[in-house]
Parts: sequence; structure tokens; C-alpha cells
Amino acid sequence: MCEPEVTAVEVNQRDLVDKVLARYPEEFTVFRELLQNADDAGAENFDVVFESTHAGCASNGTTPGLNSVKIFRWLVKNDGAQFQDTDWKRLTKIAEGNPDERKIGAFGVGFFSVFSVTDKPIVKSNGKTVSIYYCGDQLFVKKEQQRNCDRDEWTVIEMELKQESTIPRIFELTRFLVTSVTFLANIQRVRIFLDDTELSRLTKTRNKASQSIAISEHMSRKSRNGTMTIDSVELISQEVKVIFFDDALVGGPKPPVARTEPEGGNPTKSKSFFSTEKMSKSNGRMAASKIAAAASQAPSFKSSAQLSAKCSIYSANVTVSAKSSLEKGLESATKKKPPKDFPFEMVFFSKDEHDKQSQDEEDGNGSVFRGPQGLCPRLEAEHPARIFIGQSTAQTTGMACHMSGRFIPTVERGSIDLANGHVSKWNDELLYVGGFLARVAYDSEMNKIKDLWPTLRKQDAEQLALYTMKSFVFHPSTPDPKVSQIIKNAFYACSTTDQFPFISDQGIRYTKDIRLYHHHFAQFMRTPVFPNELRPISVSMALPDHLRVGSYTFKDVVKELNSRWLSELEMAACLRWWSNSFGSLGPLDEQHRKWRNELLKAGRTHSGGKEVRLISISKFIDGRMQSVRRSDDPLPDDTIPPALIQGLTSLTIPEAFGWQEMSVIHWLRHLSNSPPDAAHDITRAPSFAQHVLNVISTLWTSLDENSRAEVREILEVMTCIPTTTVPYMMRPQEAYFPEADVFRDLPVVRQDLLLDFRTEQVLQYLGVQKRCDIETFISKAMSGDRWNAIDLARYLITSAQEHVNRVMDMRIFPCNDGERRHISELFASTEINRALKLPVINCEYWDSNTQEGLFLIRKGLQDYPTIEQLIPIASSKDDRAVRHAAFTFLCGPLYETFLEKQFDPSKFSAYPFIPGVRDGRLCQIPHGEVFSDPNWNVFGFGHLPDQFNKKNIAKLKIRDRPTAEKLFQVLESTPPKDPETAERWFRFLAEKGVFSAGEFERIADLKIVPVEVTSEQSQLSKISYEAVSPRECFLKSDSYPDGHFYQQLFKFVDFGRSANAFLKACGVKERPECIDVLKVLLRCPKTFLKLAGDDHERYLTELRLIAVGHKSLPRKIHEEMRTASIFLGYRRSKSRDGFSHEADEFELCKADEVLVADDMESRRTFGDCIFIAPQEELLEKFYSEMKVKSLSSCIKYTVEPDKELLNAQSARDLRKSIIDKIPIFLHEFDEPRFRDGMRLLRWHDENQFFVRACRRLDVTKRLDFPNATLGPQGQKAHPTELSAETQFKDGVNVLWIKEPKADSYDIAAALCRLLFSTYKKNDVLSLMTILDTDINVLKRRGYDVDRILSEYRENLEKAEHGENPSNGTPPGPVQAPSPDALPEDEPACDKPEPVVSKFTKFLHRLRKDPKLGEIKLSEIENSIEKVKNIMKEEGGDNDPHISNREQVGGGKKQKNVAYCDEKKVAKTDLEECEDQHVGQVKVWKRRGTVLGVPSKEREAFGKIISDLAKVFSINQTRCHVFFHGEDSNLMGFNRNDQIFFGLEHYMQNHKDAPAGKAYIDWYYIMAHEMAHVHTPYHDEHHELLFQALATRYLTELHNLPPVRDLFKCTSY
Repeated sequence: MCEPEVTAVEVNQRDLVDKVLARYPEEFTVFRELLQNADDAGAENFDVVFESTHAGCASNGTTPGLNSVKIFRWLVKNDGAQFQDTDWKRLTKIAEGNPDERKIGAFGVGFFSVFSVTDKPIVKSNGKTVSIYYCGDQLFVKKEQQRNCDRDEWTVIEMELKQESTIPRIFELTRFLVTSVTFLANIQRVRIFLDDTELSRLTKTRNKASQSIAISEHMSRKSRNGTMTIDSVELISQEVKVIFFDDALVGGPKPPVARTEPEGGNPTKSKSFFSTEKMSKSNGRMAASKIAAAASQAPSFKSSAQLSAKCSIYSANVTVSAKSSLEKGLESATKKKPPKDFPFEMVFFSKDEHDKQSQDEEDGNGSVFRGPQGLCPRLEAEHPARIFIGQSTAQTTGMACHMSGRFIPTVERGSIDLANGHVSKWNDELLYVGGFLARVAYDSEMNKIKDLWPTLRKQDAEQLALYTMKSFVFHPSTPDPKVSQIIKNAFYACSTTDQFPFISDQGIRYTKDIRLYHHHFAQFMRTPVFPNELRPISVSMALPDHLRVGSYTFKDVVKELNSRWLSELEMAACLRWWSNSFGSLGPLDEQHRKWRNELLKAGRTHSGGKEVRLISISKFIDGRMQSVRRSDDPLPDDTIPPALIQGLTSLTIPEAFGWQEMSVIHWLRHLSNSPPDAAHDITRAPSFAQHVLNVISTLWTSLDENSRAEVREILEVMTCIPTTTVPYMMRPQEAYFPEADVFRDLPVVRQDLLLDFRTEQVLQYLGVQKRCDIETFISKAMSGDRWNAIDLARYLITSAQEHVNRVMDMRIFPCNDGERRHISELFASTEINRALKLPVINCEYWDSNTQEGLFLIRKGLQDYPTIEQLIPIASSKDDRAVRHAAFTFLCGPLYETFLEKQFDPSKFSAYPFIPGVRDGRLCQIPHGEVFSDPNWNVFGFGHLPDQFNKKNIAKLKIRDRPTAEKLFQVLESTPPKDPETAERWFRFLAEKGVFSAGEFERIADLKIVPVEVTSEQSQLSKISYEAVSPRECFLKSDSYPDGHFYQQLFKFVDFGRSANAFLKACGVKERPECIDVLKVLLRCPKTFLKLAGDDHERYLTELRLIAVGHKSLPRKIHEEMRTASIFLGYRRSKSRDGFSHEADEFELCKADEVLVADDMESRRTFGDCIFIAPQEELLEKFYSEMKVKSLSSCIKYTVEPDKELLNAQSARDLRKSIIDKIPIFLHEFDEPRFRDGMRLLRWHDENQFFVRACRRLDVTKRLDFPNATLGPQGQKAHPTELSAETQFKDGVNVLWIKEPKADSYDIAAALCRLLFSTYKKNDVLSLMTILDTDINVLKRRGYDVDRILSEYRENLEKAEHGENPSNGTPPGPVQAPSPDALPEDEPACDKPEPVVSKFTKFLHRLRKDPKLGEIKLSEIENSIEKVKNIMKEEGGDNDPHISNREQVGGGKKQKNVAYCDEKKVAKTDLEECEDQHVGQVKVWKRRGTVLGVPSKEREAFGKIISDLAKVFSINQTRCHVFFHGEDSNLMGFNRNDQIFFGLEHYMQNHKDAPAGKAYIDWYYIMAHEMAHVHTPYHDEHHELLFQALATRYLTELHNLPPVRDLFKCTSY
């Protein structure tokens, strides 16, 4: 038969070892296993050496740091027993553990942990060297040749690392080793080296003298199944000391930086052995954040830092008597028999040691005894205590104490085995031992605290007890939660009694003797109590039911009462508890009555100095009686003292205790039969008798008639009524009420007895009397004067009415002056009436609110004087004290309402009753001359003294300042005499602000301003002043220094800033304005010119001021201006030979004596016989507005044509051109420019206009001006050489032209003379250009020809049908009318409304915002401020404001504004010349311009604009210069509050002109554009604002040097 094939099972030893080691969970396990092996070998010393690749020093002579050193080999040494043959044999076998049952090793795999860091460990011991290595996947052992130098008395294990790595973290390795040696039997010292350098050392010391702990008899020493018996327990003290050497090696003062290690680096981080962290898939290393966190835990120490930790080791000696089945099962599982006996140990840290380690940990250095795998756990925190099997396992105990015993772990020692049959039973029994030992330790520690409690502060003792209790709180253990549950069950079950030590408010007591706190029992029970605030610890410990702290029982209360006499407060609390618990339940049942009897029988206390036994009590005092009795009132012995039943109600006491209420009759009989002492004798002690009567009075209404009669029966025979006369105690029938004793001779009941009306009722019931007869009463009253009127009134109130009338009609009342008076002649006897020395009624005390006082007042008594009586007293000059009292009384609360509502100070103006200060002394001052503000003394008024009551000021209606009318009187009657006084007065008035606008108007005409009178005498004479009104003055300023022209014209004053502000409000102006200058000028124009130094330029400066501001002047001023010789006129001077020269002479003329030169050719002809207005646009406009005629209007033309050339083609062509193009020209002009009827001239109608031609044309002109200077030139006609002129003949306007070719300029000039009353050269040139240019060319130049012609035709048709024309074509809008166009006193509706006015209103209806830019004259100052505020800001491109862009409407908007038209320059047409700015003024040019901006002109013009910006105080960034190159007429425009000024216009008009003239012209242009900030249209509102702006800054303009040079001003 064939043998079966047999194949040997092969084991891959490499995989087997790796898989076994992969189950080890913790870091540093290789050291743990080798440390355990060394302890089993009996070693006392254990060294770990890390050998580096650079042993010794680095090349630079320094020791390499731990973070950089590279380790290639580990050495582990111990001085235990040397290897024997059996040991060498076990080294070659896997899973063959140590058979010695006294040794920890059981599975035989611990040594093989070295393969996690090396592939070839070498063991040296007892002179042999053996290496273990892999060959393929199998392990082989090889005996190595040992060199003599390698011989060592210690056992050495060499581990050459698989690859070089960094050194493990020394701090954490040391912490791990500290914990590892805790329960080792032999190891006492462990050292760590880097090469030859010692890094750290730990030393474990156990006190050899242990303390035996007595085990109580009630403790069950045997485990549940009897396997183990605890023979004895000892307490051993143990200390572990740790030294770290050389802080540079440990990491210095800062935590070490986490190291990034190479693949396969530090072998302690090998995934296959130590780490339980999740590994990176790429390299197997711990995540960087975890490494950093771990590294950051390593603290830093100074050189040679020494640390220590002390603990208590509770060690139990355990003997084993295992059943045979259990013994066999264990031997099968562990390959060794269970031990016969072994120690079981538990570590306990004291509170001091725990706190010490906590403090070290919190200080930032960390604790080597805390943290992961640390020795000292924190209470209820991470890193809890663990189970040790020689070394720490991953299994926690669930409490704060480590435990070590002969547990059988799982292979990897992660936890103890509670799953494998016999092993589980063994471990379960062993956990019972742990619970038993924990209970012994708990009892021992709590007993220590109990002994120490009296010597400690309560707070310290409680904290110590709580720490111990928390140490034995059982939390769920990990990874197996059954471990802590088994230990906890054994902890409570190992004792067979209910004696469990616990904390209470009286120290450590057994729980059976402690009660839960209850506020009712806490007030009278002295049983130990478990405080409420400690409830959490009781819950945490989860005591079994039989060990829990119980609640109070009735037996506890009876026991307490039998044990001692309770204090009064305690007994009150006890009775209160019983009443609250059972008194409200209704009648008590039999059981509760039995308990009540026990309570009353046991209860005893002291109250009021007497023993009180509850068993003898039958009565109690109810609430009503209790509220009126005194605490020391005598009580019957059967009545419970009230102090013991405080807080109990009369309703519950009878049910709860069976007691009844004590009646007042019972109490009175007790007082009458057996008074305890004299102080409580109702017949001898008046105060006690009064008290008893008050008690009876209080309870009187609750007594029935029988009870009242019984009270009277008891008291009527007793001398129980206290009286005011000897013998003081009377029977009720012998005593009187006070009202009967008006004359002080009867035994009267004491007054304090009658404070309660109820007592009076009781006394009346008892028999006390109230009255005597009337005759006796009157006799006694008249015979004496020491009686009191109040007593008399009290008596009379209850008397018959005839008796009252009889007495009150008599002069019966004695007075303080010795006379008897009638009641109506007297005042109430008050302190103030006596102080006022008024006759007062005879009484000691007065109260008008009493019944008696009201009675006397009704009968005629005066309570207090009236104000009419009082103020004369307060004004008295004789008695100062009476005067003071009267004023004080007047200011008192009595008169407060009257003073507030009815007091009229004007009725008492003659009485000086107000105490005040005048001229520095105290005096009485009338009401209208004294004020609360003392500063008004500057005007001679009185003021209140400092001590005057502020409340009285309002009561007496004393003003803080005089009225405006009062001040008017002072200012008018006694104005300030000199500037010093004026400055003081005006400054004060400015600060007070007492005047309204209307009142300032009145002051403006008062002569209150002192100005110096110019004296012709020498300077030594005294200066004199004259008073002038504010309207005649102006404020001094730098603008008008001494010597200035205005100094001769006006009165300038300066009283300081505040006083000047007051004067400004009164009408004093900051500077002379247009009207001021004009008034002086109108007064005497020649004198004005003379004061100006006969300087016509200076005169013109003032005339310009008038020109700008005249429109706001009244109509009468305008009329006066037209008739006054104020208009400066120029005439070409004549030499003696009668010929004219270029030099002009000037003269002051009236309006009808001067002409505006609008025709330069005529001026050349007639210039020497007429006066011409200054040739400035502003002044010419001003002259025209003042009805000054134009020169052209005074020139009369005579036309004498030759024979007409019929059918002349040139005439027909010209007429056609005029008809086609004249509307384009007319479109630019407004109605006022035209002669009558010329605006609506129908050019195509031959009956209205025709063109004729001739060969010769004779035109002469003559001057038709009556005020022309007589002379040759003014007396004859002058021929002219014109090729065209108009003639009005037979109703037709004929234009004659001279053949063969008429001059275009002459044609245009002739048409302008036909159309306009006055015209300018530019008008002629414009018309000439239009007529000479083809219509298509005009279109290309931007003229909207089609629209203009279409609108022109439509408007002509409308005019023919009587309709209003529209759209701005003829007739167009009008200019703003002059101020004289409508008289002030004549309403607008009185005049017929012209067509143009209707048209303007129509345009207003089309406006989107009819209020946009409107300005009222009253708002002009506000508008100027708004413009200034906007223009002061820095300019930008996005300012969201309006500009002067023409819009639909615009009020009376002018259309001929070509010089100021933003649309001519679109925003995109300009580009910035960034490198050509002049200061802050930007320069722009037209986009695409090849030529650059002229530099010289740019700089000159930029300076002018910059200087003018300073004049107007605006930001220069809002001013721009642009170079357009085409339109020199465009002066500037305002775009979004940015002002652009035309350089081309400057170059055309001012380049070669005097600088001063350029400054003046551009000053007005800038003012014009600034006005557009607020007013977008060219209308009356813009004109008003422009004139105001231009006027405002003329002074600053005049101060510019170029302007002063122009006017030849030499001084400021």
C-alpha cells in the first residue's frame, strides 16, 4: 500500500514577527520590553545609549544639537543576571515564554520587538556574543567572535538601525520610562546617553519602612470565587527623581521645532510597531501637524534641571488557591502555572503632589510626570490611570489610581483579557482585588482627613476631602469598559456594613450619619449635613442605595429634642417646621396627634428668662394682640411666648398644637391679680397703665358689649388713668379730657394717651369727663392771660353755637403788646408773624391745619399777611431785621403760587424791597432796576448778591437782564462818552445777545458810537468825541489803512472783535458799499472828486463799484443819480489854435450831458465837442442804464442818392441774400436791442424793405445833441464816404447801394443802423460775415440754418394771426429789466402785459425745475456763502453740481452769451497738458492741436488766474486755462463748478494791455463764472449774484499791485 505524502508546514518567520509586533500599540515599546526583561533578570540599573555617526565633536569643535544629530545604533544595557544556557536557548525560540511563574513574561515575544528597529540584533552577556538575523524569511542565530575589548559585566543588546535616524524625543522617552519603572520590582536607576554624554537620569526610591494598614473585619478578603485572598495591606512611600543634563541637548529655552524625518527615519515612529496614528500613504510618516503638536509638548529646562514626584503605594499581599481546572487552563494559556502568591499594588498621589505637578504643567515647562503615558494623572482629564502588568498597558482603570498585578494581558499588552475562559476568570478575580484595595485606600485616606479636620481651615479640609473622593470616582474605562465596572462593584461590595466615610459640614462622617441639607431642619438640627453645593460629587460617585446620604426623619427631630435644650430661635424654627408641615392639613389623625404629643413632651427651651416646656402650654397670643403688646409684657404661665411662634398664623396654631387664643380679659385679670413688679403694676406705673389702655383701645372694636362691660368692671375701681396733676393716677370718674382744662387747673388725662382717637372712646366709656359750664368758662378767661387760645378754640368747637358767638364777639384775646383784641385784629402765632412784629394770638404752638386753627381762622384770625401788607414791610428803612424777615417770608413757599400766577411787579415799582448791590454796596433796589446777572452793572443797574437764593429769582420774576426798552432808554439818555466805555458796553451787549432784528434797527439810528472829532488845534489839546449812529460808521480794516481815500469820506471805528460784532448787528458795515459811496458822492460830487485827489482813475474805481451794485438801490436814488453831476465824461482837448489833440480832458456831468461812444467814427468827428463815457463795458452799461444816450442815437444821416439804376442785378442779389440770411443774424439778438418795429420787419415785402442801386451816393451826418460844446465841429454837417445807407421814404425802408460794388461792411453797418438803436462793431462784422457766406458754408460752420428759418417763418405766421411766437425766435426773450423798469410803489398788474412777458411765462411752464438757480435779494448772502463753500473744496472731475449749460427755460435768460458758452467746447474736445500747469492751475488744449500752448502767454495768464483765485478765496484746483485756437470771443465757461478761462481771448485782448486792466477784466469774468455755481442761466438771478460777488471782493482786487499801479495808488 502506498504511503501518503507528508509535507512540512513552513512558517514565514519574518511575516510572523512583523504581524505579532504590529499589534503593539504604544510608542517606545522596545524599551518597555527590554526594561521588563531586565527587571525579570533582577537588574537594578538600566542604560540606553544612542550612538551617532559623529561621535565626539563636530568639525568646528561643537557638540551637534539633538535636532541634527544622526543615530545609527542603539545600545541597551542592564546589570541583571547574565545569560545562562536556558536563556540562550529561549532566545532561539519564538513564543516560548519564561516558565518561572514569578516572572512577568508569558508569551515569549517581547524580545523580538527589537526587529522593529533592526534586522540584526546582537546580544552580549556572560562573555558571549550572539547575533540574530534574517536569511530570506527565516531567522537564524549566530555566535559571534567576541573581542576582549567588548567584554562587559552587563548584558548588552546592540541594535544597528535599519537606516540612520534622529534621536527619539528625550523628554517623552524619559516620561515613558518614569511610568514604566513604577511597579518594577528591581529596577532603581535608568540612564539615557548620546554616545558618552548623559542626557537624562531617573532614580526610583521606595521607603523600606512600610506602614501596615489594618483591614476592618467587615471587609471581605476573599474574591468572589475564592481564588484570591488578601492577607495584608501595606502603605509604601515612593519617590521618583529625574535629572535632565545640558539644556542645549534637550532643546534650550524654546520648545524644539518639529523635525521632518526621512523615509524609515526614527524607528520609534515605525508604523509596524509603535504608532497608532494614521499614516501618510506616501511615506508612512505621521502627519506633519501631529509631529509638530508632539514636538511642541517637549518643554525646555535649564542645565541639569531636577524634577521629582512622590506617591503612595498601597500594596496588598495576595495568596492564590486556584481550583485545578483553573490552574490547568491558565497553564495551557500561559505555559506556566499561576503564582502561589504575589503583590497587588495601587498608586495614590496626594493632593499636594497632584497640585504641584499641575502647577509645573501650567507654568509652561511641562511636567515629566504628566501627559501621554505619564505617571501622575489629572483628575477627570485626559491621560487617565492605567492597568500595569509590570509595564503599563493601554487599559485604563476608570479612576485616578494606577493598578499593578499579575493580570494576563492580550498578546500585545494593549488590555487585559476578559474574553478567554480561564484567563477571563483569573483577571476578573484579580480586578476584585483591585476594588478591595481601592476601598482600603479610600477608607485610609478619608480617615486621615477626619483626623486632620480640626486642625485645618474648613475650606482646605473640604478641598482635601473632595480631592480624595474624586480620585475614587469611577469613569468608563478604555478600551474595555467592563474593567472599571468590575472594580467599582468590588469597591462597594467588599464591605458588609453601611459605614462609608463621606464629607459633611462637620467633617468626615459615615453616610448613615449624614443628612441631606434642608433649610427647615438646618435652623434647629445639629446633625451632620451634606452641603447642596457638593451634590455633584455624590452623583459622580454613584453610591449604592444602602450607602447614600438620607433625608431627615421625625425620629431625628425627637432625638434632637431629647438630647438638649433648644435655644429660643431653634425652638421657634422647630415649631414653625411642625406647623408648616401639619398645621394646614386640617384636623390631625391619630398618628400625627401621637407624634405631636411626642414633640411637645420632648420640647423645652428658655424665653424671656423663663423655662418653657411645651407640654405645659395651652394658650397663644393672636396677631391683633401681638401687634400692640410689648415684648416685656407679663404673660400667664400657660401662654406660649410670642417669640416662639413668630411667623405662625392664628389659623394653623390650634390645629397644629391644640392651643387656644389668649383673651384680653384673661390678660387683664392676670395683671390685676398678680402684677409681677412695680413697673408692670397698672395702678402705680403711669406708662404701663397708658400702654394697657392703648392695648384695650386697639382691641376695643373687636370686643362685644359683654366683654366691654367686663373690662369696665375690672378697671373702674382701679386708679388706672394717668393724669397731669398730683397724685397722677386717678379713677376714670375723677379725670378730665384736656379740652375741659382751658385754664390749667383740672386733673387732665395725659396728652400722649389721647393721640389715638380710639383711646378717647374707651376713656369716655370708662367715665372720663369732657366739659364745664359756660359762665365759669368766661369768668376764668377774662381773669387771666396765661391761657392758650388753641385750648379755648378746642373747647368752643364742641360748645353750643350761642356760646361760641358770645365768646368770639368779645375783645377777649390777650395780645403780645398787653392789650386784649378782637379775633379779626390778630395774626396767627407763627414765628414769621412774630418776626414781622405783627399782633399775634396767644398760643404756644400754631398749626393752621388743625381743627382749632381752622376754627380761629374762620372766626377772623389772619393766618399770614397779604403781599400788599408784606412788601411795604420789606421796603421798611427802620428795622433791618423786620425787613429781612419780610423778604424771606415773601420768597417762602406760602406765596409761591401767588407769585407765579398773580404777582405783578409793576404794581410795586415804587417799593425798594429787593436786596441787591449797586455801585459796589448793598442796598434795597426797586424791582425793575435789579437783575440776576451782575454784569449789567456796567450800565448802572443793580444786581443780586452772590448769596441770593437762585429759586427766588424765578419766584419774584427778577429778570437776568434789562428789557430792550430799558436799554434803549440808557443808550439814548447816556450813550458811552469815550471809546473805552463804548468798547466795554458793546462787547457786553454782543455777548448777551438781548436784541432782536427789529430792535437792532431802532439802535441803528441812536447816536451811541463815540468817534473822535477832528481838531485843528495842536495834538496837546484834549481829545473830544461826538456820538454818531451805527449807520454812519464802518469797521476799520487793513483794506482802508490810515491815509486811504475812504478815511476822508467815512467814519471808521474798531472796538474789538466782540464789540464790532454788536455794531455790525446795529448797522455798522464792514466796508462802504455802493449806496454808502453813492450817498457821499451825491452829497457833493466835486468835493468827492477833490478828496480823490482829482484823480479820475480813483474816481472811476468808485464809479465801478456803483455800476456793479446800483441795481439793488431804491428808485429815488436812481432818480437823484440821473440829475446829479456824478458821471465822469471825457472830451478830446483842444489847443489854442482850435485843433484837437489825443489828450483827453474829463469833467463831472449829468446823465443828459454825456454820451456813450458806440460809434468810433462819429467820436473822431465830434469828440472835441461832447463828453464821452469811459470806454469800459461795465461803465458803458451803467451809463446806458442811467438813461445816458448813445452817440449813434444822436447822429443824424442825410442820404442823397443819384438816379436809381433800374433792374440792377446787384440790388436784386443783395435783397435776396438779405431776405435769406437776415433771420440767421436776428436769431442771436433780444427784443430790447431793436428799434421800434424792426424786430417784426417783413424783409420779403417790398412795401417794407427794398434795395436800390445808384452811381453816386452822398451821405452826410450831423450831431443832434443839445448839450454839445458849441464849436465848428458841432455846428455843421459832415460828409462821409459810404457806399451804402438806408433811407425811410414813403413808409418803405430803402437800402441804397453804390455801384459798381458796395462795400460789405458799409452794407452791414447801414442795416445795423436800421435795426438797432445802438450797435457795436462786432454786430456789423457778424452781419457782414453772414451776408457774405454761402448758406451751405454757414451750415458747415455750425449754424442750424434750417431750424432757424423754419422757426422764423412759423413765428411770422403766428404774429400775423395775433398769436405769441415761440422757441426763442423773433420776438425773443428779453433781458432782465432795470430796477427802474417797474416803480417800487406800483404793482406789476397796473401795466399791460406785453407779448414778450407772456412768452417768458410760457417758457417758465416748459422748465423742468422752475426754481433752479432762483435767488431772492434777502438770500444773497446765503447764496454767496454756498458758492464760497463749494469753490473752496478741491476740484475734481465728478463734482455733482449744475453748470452754465444752456437749458430750456431759464427765466428771463439772455441768449447772446457767446462769450460764456460751454457747448462751444465739448468735454471730449480738450486734453490735459500735464507738464504745462501753472502752479495748481491746470492747462488744457484742443484735442488734435499740433501747435503747442504759447508758454510765455500761458505763464502770464496762469499767474493772473492764480492771483484772482486768491482774491476770491477759492481753491486754485477749480481754475483751468484752455487754449482753443479758434474762438477768441469765448472768454470762459463753468463746467461742473470747474471754471475754464480762454487763453485765446487773453492773447487777443490783454496780451499787450496793462496788467492791471487784464486783472480787472478777468476779475469780472471769474465773478461771472462763479455765479454759475448757483445760477445756471443767464437771467436776472445770475445777474444779481454776479453783481454781489463782484462788489464783495473789489477791495481785495484793488489791493493787487498791478491794479494799484494802473490807478497810480502809492499807499494803502
